[in-house]
Amino acid sequence: MRTFLDSLRPWRQNYDWIAIVYVLVSGVYPLLNPSCFEQVAQPGPFHAPWPHLGWHALLAAVLYVVPPLLRRRPQWPLRLLGVIYLPLSMPLFYAELRFLGVVFFPYGQSFDPHLIALEQWAFGFQPSLEWSRAWRWPWLLELMQFAYFSYYLFSAIALLLIWTTGKRTSDRNWALTAGLTRDLTAVMLSCYVWFVFFPVWGPKYFDYLGVAGTIASEGLHGWFFTDIMQWLNSNAALHGAAFPSSHVAGSLVSWWWVWKVAPKHRWWLTALWTLLGLSIVYCRYHYVVDLAAGIVWGTLVMWVAHRFLRLPAAGLRQPPLREQAPALQPVVLPMLQSEPGAEQADEQTVAADACRARSANAHTP
Repeated sequence: MRTFLDSLRPWRQNYDWIAIVYVLVSGVYPLLNPSCFEQVAQPGPFHAPWPHLGWHALLAAVLYVVPPLLRRRPQWPLRLLGVIYLPLSMPLFYAELRFLGVVFFPYGQSFDPHLIALEQWAFGFQPSLEWSRAWRWPWLLELMQFAYFSYYLFSAIALLLIWTTGKRTSDRNWALTAGLTRDLTAVMLSCYVWFVFFPVWGPKYFDYLGVAGTIASEGLHGWFFTDIMQWLNSNAALHGAAFPSSHVAGSLVSWWWVWKVAPKHRWWLTALWTLLGLSIVYCRYHYVVDLAAGIVWGTLVMWVAHRFLRLPAAGLRQPPLREQAPALQPVVLPMLQSEPGAEQADEQTVAADACRARSANAHTP
C-alpha cells in the first residue's frame, strides 16, 4: 500500500490539498451546532454530526487517492476528469452550505443591515433598487439575466479556449488546465468559507428583510433567461451566500485565464464579464459592495495561488526536487548538499580537476 501511495505522489496537485483541508474542516462544523441539520427539508443518513464527519473523512480519502490515479492514466477523458473534478464537485459543496451556513449564525441573522447602511452612506440610495426602477426595460432585464446566467459557462469557455487556441503542446495545455482548476478551487472554496462566517442574504431577499419587493412584484418582467433564473433562485438559491459575490470572483478566474492564453478572445469575454458584474446589481442579486468584494477577493486569492501554489510548467507530473522552481533553490540546495554521498562526490570532483591540471602542466612546453 505504501508503495502504491508513493507512486501517486508525483501526480498529486496542490489544489487537492486545498480540497482535502476544506472537506475535513467543514466536516467538523456540525459538531459545534448539531441543530444546523434542521434546515434540511428531507434529512438523509448523513445529516447528523458524526455521520457527516465520517462521510467527509471518506471523501477526503477519496480525494487523496483517486484524482492522482486518474491523472496518470493515458486515456484523455479519465485524465481530464482527474484534473477538473473539483469544479464539477462545487454543486455538492454549495448545497452543504444550506446547513453549514447556520452553524455559527441562526437562520435569519445576517450582516445585510450593515451593508445596506454602508451603501446608503456611500451612494445616498440603494443602487440595487433604484437602477432597475429607473431603467424599467424588459429587454435590459433579459440581457442582464442572460449575463448572470453566463456565469455557469465561464469555466467551460476557459477550458475550451485553453485547448483550441494557440500553438501549445499537449503537456502545456494540461498544465494550464491544472492552473485554471487550482485558481477556481481556491477562489470558490474560500468564498464558501466567507458564506459560513459572514452570512449576507443580498437584495433578492429584500422582501424577507422588509426593505422592498422583488423586480417581478414591481411589474418588470423578462422572458426566457428571466424565467430560467427565477427557477434557479426558487430551487437552488441559498440564504447567506452573497458576500463576496462568488459569481464575480469565480468568473474573474476564467476571464483571467482566457486573457492569458487566448488574446483574440479577450474583447468579447471582457464585455460579457463586465455585463455579468453589472447584472448582479441590476437584477437585485447582490449589493455593489458584494461586487467590489468579489473582484478584490478573487484577485487576492489568485495572487496567493500563483505565488505559493506553483504547478509544473508542462504536464501533470510534479518534477523531481532538483528541477523545481528557482524560488525553492535556497531551501532545496542545502538539502541536496547534505544528502548522503554528496561530500564524497565533491571530493571526487576536486580530485578529478587536480588530475586534469597536472596533466595539462606536464604537456606544457
